[in-house]
Parts: sequence; C-alpha cells; structure tokens
Amino acid sequence: MKTYRETYIRRAEIAQLIILHQLYMQKGSHDLIFRGGTALRWCYGGARFSEDLDFVTPLAPESIKKILTGALRGVEKVLIPHFGVGAFTLVEKKSRADALKCFVDFRPETSREKLSVKLKFEGLIEKILPQRENHVLSSLPTVAYLITAGDFRVPRPNTVIVTETPAEILSDKVRSLLERKYLKGRDLFDVWHLRNNLKTVVDVELVERKFSMYREVFVARRNIDFFASASKKGEKEMREAIEQDLSRFLPPEVLAVHQADGFAVFLQATLLLFAELKEKGMRLP
Repeated sequence: MKTYRETYIRRAEIAQLIILHQLYMQKGSHDLIFRGGTALRWCYGGARFSEDLDFVTPLAPESIKKILTGALRGVEKVLIPHFGVGAFTLVEKKSRADALKCFVDFRPETSREKLSVKLKFEGLIEKILPQRENHVLSSLPTVAYLITAGDFRVPRPNTVIVTETPAEILSDKVRSLLERKYLKGRDLFDVWHLRNNLKTVVDVELVERKFSMYREVFVARRNIDFFASASKKGEKEMREAIEQDLSRFLPPEVLAVHQADGFAVFLQATLLLFAELKEKGMRLP
C-alpha cells in the first residue's frame, strides 16, 4: 500500500500548478474543462492531495495534443527554476480513440526521484457541455499562499482556469461510484467534501445528463441501492476502499482520526446522497 509522502506531494503540487498555468495560456484552452479531485483541491478548497489533472473537452485528441505541445514548451522552462536542471519527457499512454492520457515526467539532476503528473482528457458528446466557472489562478487562496511563501514562482500567474461547478463535479462522482470496476476511496472523500464542506446540492437532472454526456458509454456496475441501502458487506467494501486509497492522499494523523470512527463521515455522506437521489427518482440508463 502506498503511503502519504509530504515532501514529494509539495513538489508534485507545484508541478501541477505550472502545468495548469501553461496549459491555460494556450489558444483554445478554454475548451479544456478542469474537473475531479485536483479541481476540488485548487479551485474549491479540497483538503486531500490529488495526483491527476482531469479534463473533459469537446476537442478531438489531435487538437488537445496541439495545445499540449505549446504548453509543455513553457512547462519545461518553468520547471527548471523551481527544481533545477533535469530530464523532461511526455509519455502518452494507450487510451481509447476518443480520449487522451499522458504523463508529464521531470527528473531533476539533483534528485533520484522523478516528478510525474498524469493528465487525462475525456471526450464530450458534441454540443453538450457541463456547467463551468472561471477562476483566476493567482486569486485561488491555496495558490496565493504558495505564491506568498515563494514556492510557486511564476511572474503574474493570472491565467483563467475553466472548471466544472461543484454540482457538476458531484454528478461526476455519482457516475464514477456507479461505474468503476473497483471502488476508490477518494470518490467517497470527495462526496463528503462537496456535500459537507461546500454544501453542494445534488441535481438529478445534472446527474442523469452525465450518464450520456461523455463519448465513453456509461455501464453501471452497481445500482443505486448499493449505496442508498448499503448492506454490511457493501459498507465493508467501502471502508476497505477508503483505507486503501486515502493512505496516499491524506496525512497519517488526519487519516488516523477518520480510521478511529470507521470512516463514518465519508460513508454517511455517500449513503445520504444516494438515498436522496433515489427519493428524487433518479434513473439509470
């Protein structure tokens, strides 16, 4: 089981911000819509580390690659004053024809450990876009703190990040919990953050629309009652997923607090969410 590593995480998060800054400086980048756990982390006060930069987009993979090419020229230059001279590579991973997945890797000469940031771009059905908000990178509280502390040293990082609204991110989490082959504890944590900290109201119409928004066909592996009326076996599966997954994304002392009560707040937030969806008549395709 991988564990939380504070020093690596601090460096990886700076690398994420450098990539975001350079990406949204490119022409056409407004069609890249930031979402997921890292969007929660930077744009909506998320407390857990997230290793991926996730986007949805109506663009074809070739158009995304063109934007990436321009962005990564800047990324390589900006990484050096932060981490020193090193080897920079972009590694594209096998993916579906309508999606793109790649890793931006940087191995500083002064470090044995490389920095690696995964970027994932999921294709949207034509003319169907999620609700979104614009955020000025330098104005985000956590980013502003890193700028003031001297950790994020980019002149005028005033790029505008296009991000899904919290309600859209919540609908993504519903889809993920229903369709992932294996449960991921990060999804339950993010549901808790969205519902309890951000007070995000679930919108059944948004959730049902999310089932048909992406080019990848939705296939349910769990039904609503798996969460809404969870059995002891189902709750055990969720607790195990949380413990295995969140050890990488939360400091040990924080994880220990939640372990002590059996991750009750994460389970309760998810069970109440699905109970509400069931009460409101949500239907799977």
